[in-house]
Amino acid sequence: EIEKIQKGETTKKDEEENYLDLFSHKNMKLKERVLIPVKQYPKFNFVGKILGPQGNTIKRLQEETGAKISVLGKGSMRDKAKEEELRKGGDPKYAHLHMDLHVFIEVFGPPCEAYALMAHAMEEVKKFLVPDMMDDICQEQFLELSYLNGVPEPNRGRGVPGRGRGAAPPPPPPVPRGRGVGPPPPPPPPRGALVRGAPVRGALARGAAMARGVPPPPAVRGAP
Repeated sequence: EIEKIQKGETTKKDEEENYLDLFSHKNMKLKERVLIPVKQYPKFNFVGKILGPQGNTIKRLQEETGAKISVLGKGSMRDKAKEEELRKGGDPKYAHLHMDLHVFIEVFGPPCEAYALMAHAMEEVKKFLVPDMMDDICQEQFLELSYLNGVPEPNRGRGVPGRGRGAAPPPPPPVPRGRGVGPPPPPPPPRGALVRGAPVRGALARGAAMARGVPPPPAVRGAP
């Protein structure tokens, strides 16, 4: 491209395509191919990590980034015999099978937005190109795969006591404390016990009853 410019071989169409109008709201399409490091780490399953269980990981990745993301190139298909057949078939649709294994990222939008989307998508894709089976991405995929296979997820945190037959009775409610709260009521007296202030049977004096606070009649002295 630089040699064409130096030699003056650029056409008017090329010059128009090489300039960006940052104030234009016209959408543009950006495409990038990100190499997957299978040559450095041949035993790691990068394709499985990017796709995820039932392809759910790459679907969520596209929703989060707003980009169209796909895995292309040699080794991108599960059926190797079918891949070899398509590679030799000469169909332009499968020409990518002659390329190295890579992630194809495509975004669409105004210039500034398109480049921002592309940068964000590449940063997210980069996390999936780390050959670590113990990172957060793989651990979440293991849990998701177990859930899809019908294996219940283990409980997290402290256990909750069981309910129903055989369970311990609930504790008594707490006694309120603080200003303005009276003391709790006393327990009821045992059956047959005397209650303070209650009238007692058979406690009447011999003769007429006396009212409380009335002095007794004066004693009469005998005749001389």
